[in-house]
Amino acid sequence: MTKDRSPHEPTFAEMLGEVANLSVGFVVALLPLLLTAVPGLFLLLVLPAVLLLAVAALPVAVAAALLAPPVLLVRSLRRRRAQASGVRGA
Repeated sequence: MTKDRSPHEPTFAEMLGEVANLSVGFVVALLPLLLTAVPGLFLLLVLPAVLLLAVAALPVAVAAALLAPPVLLVRSLRRRRAQASGVRGA
């Protein structure tokens, strides 16, 4: 005689279906937490990145503010001298 499965033993497909149902239910149950997770992710990931970029850009802005006036002055003087001497293309 062959031994048949008893009705209380689930098959692998039935167990897999139960796991899928439980995981879907878990996701649905945690959806309200998304409302609190998004601001937390913003504060933990985006805000520090923006602050680091601002701190990194500060020396560049200071250097540009210090170096731009002399460069513009030299360029202006060269153009005036070139126009006064009659050189074309300057």
